[in-house]
Amino acid sequence: MLTVLPIQDKNIQKELCELCGVDFNISSFAYRADDGDFLGTCQFYFANDCGVIDGFKTAPNSNDEEAMIIMLRTAMNFMHRCGLKSSSILPNATTERLAEISGYTKCDDGSYVINLDEFYISPCHYKKK
Repeated sequence: MLTVLPIQDKNIQKELCELCGVDFNISSFAYRADDGDFLGTCQFYFANDCGVIDGFKTAPNSNDEEAMIIMLRTAMNFMHRCGLKSSSILPNATTERLAEISGYTKCDDGSYVINLDEFYISPCHYKKK
């Protein structure tokens, strides 16, 4: 069974980030996805009205895109419930494929963005711009 849980221990967050090749940021929030095995991590922080994802990567022996999308949606939901209007993924924080299948739009600077208000009006009918 897939579980997506917040990482509350910064030592564990650091260990899992290192395992996935993510630069650990002690100030960032983080989630982990597991199905009996560790599948990946999503690390993010708040900047003004935006949730910034600074690490969203699979574990070395995982390629479970569905689990990764569910974990990212969990982070996006948390951001939106905290009143953030948008979310961005920093350049090199994830793969292009994971960003795009998650509904984010690529910007000229290599980052990806999504409008959380528009997405949560109707996530099943959300259209990227």
